[in-house]
Amino acid sequence: MSNTTQPPHDSAPGTAVPASTREPVRRSGGMKRKKRSGLSRWLPVIFGLAALTIILHHDPSLLAWAKAWPKLIHPLTRMLLYLGIGLLVGLAMEGMGWAPLLARMVRPLMRFGHLRDESGAAFATAFLSNTTANTMLMSYWQDGRLSRQEMRLSYLVNTGLPVFLLHLPTTFFVLVPMTRSAGVIYLTINGLAALLRTLCILAWTRLRFAPSAHTDSDRATPAGHRTGTLEKVLGAFRKRFLRIVTITAPIYFLMYALNQAGVFEQLRDAFSHWAVTGFLPVEAASVVVFTVATEFTSGIAAAGAMLDAGSLTTQQTVLALILGTIVATPIRALRHQLPSLAGVFTPRLGLSMLLQSQSLRIGSLLLVTWVYCLLS
Repeated sequence: MSNTTQPPHDSAPGTAVPASTREPVRRSGGMKRKKRSGLSRWLPVIFGLAALTIILHHDPSLLAWAKAWPKLIHPLTRMLLYLGIGLLVGLAMEGMGWAPLLARMVRPLMRFGHLRDESGAAFATAFLSNTTANTMLMSYWQDGRLSRQEMRLSYLVNTGLPVFLLHLPTTFFVLVPMTRSAGVIYLTINGLAALLRTLCILAWTRLRFAPSAHTDSDRATPAGHRTGTLEKVLGAFRKRFLRIVTITAPIYFLMYALNQAGVFEQLRDAFSHWAVTGFLPVEAASVVVFTVATEFTSGIAAAGAMLDAGSLTTQQTVLALILGTIVATPIRALRHQLPSLAGVFTPRLGLSMLLQSQSLRIGSLLLVTWVYCLLS
């Protein structure tokens, strides 16, 4: 008979987990981290070989510089650059003692969710950079300041309202001029869905965890310690960024190979035509197809043209944009978000968290859209 304490994530739903019985948090110099399994070490090689096999079978000329640079090397380099900047900023904020200042700004909200200040610092950072927030969460977990469960839930909190507000300015000035009131309604639905996700996850963490003690060390690192801190930050950056590159690059290469082989295009066509059938007029198909098959701007342009021509009403335009977003989001998430999440976290953990966040996003969008249809 085992006498080990049952971890908190196995407790009954709705039962608050006392701070003393939370999932064990690893401390520096204390509990050793598990070594990576043999499969985990070989995953980047497997992904790279799989991508190379697909490209050689489909079209070897895709490896030529003229084709590889604009569609593979340049976007991958840009992604790694952003990931590197996010990692460096996150490590610097923590090393210089600025994270507690961010945590203090959102501490009342984090207290409601019974989350630690580390989660609050990442939440505040997510309004400026989602990549930096993710690297902070991973660093806190690796340093033993957050448990695995708290890190996952904090990530889900950050993918709600912070991410929506982060992209709102760009989306607003592209969407509203073309679709007018339909665009405003569309953004309102997305905003309410994002707020709903954040509040629901915070309510869940409040049920899962007992109130967590916080620290009031809201002061930056003294100037005398900054030289040593800078050296530690750069050392940690080199180690962690190398790991991110070795995981992100092969997965991005695999996504590029699958895209060039037409896998994502077939999925888009199947989902877009299925989504329109029986739900919206046939005129809405162009909006959904453009939204799914290309970038979101093309879908917006198609929606604006249909709206101006009188082919679609305002409500039908909103529903077409929502439907296109629901169908396109998972595919784009696999193509664009999975490589970076797998690099920042781990391939398995990154995929799991991505699926959870996308499921919550689609579910909240469907719920808010259903309420809108009832009221309109």
